[in-house]
Amino acid sequence: MKTIFIAGHRGMVGSAIARQLQATGFAQPQAELLTASRSELDLLNQQAVNASFRRHQID
Repeated sequence: MKTIFIAGHRGMVGSAIARQLQATGFAQPQAELLTASRSELDLLNQQAVNASFRRHQID
C-alpha cells in the first residue's frame, strides 16, 4: 500500500486533489491519503518534514 501526503488539504487545490483521489477510488485499498494541518506539521521546517515522511513512510 502506498502512503500519499497531500499538502494544503484544506485549500482549493489540495482539497480538490484529495477529493479526486477518493472519488476515483485511489484511496483505500490502494493508498492511504495522509494530511497534516499547519499546527501539526510546519512545511517550512525541513527537518520536521523529513522526520514526518520517514515516520509515515511517505511514497
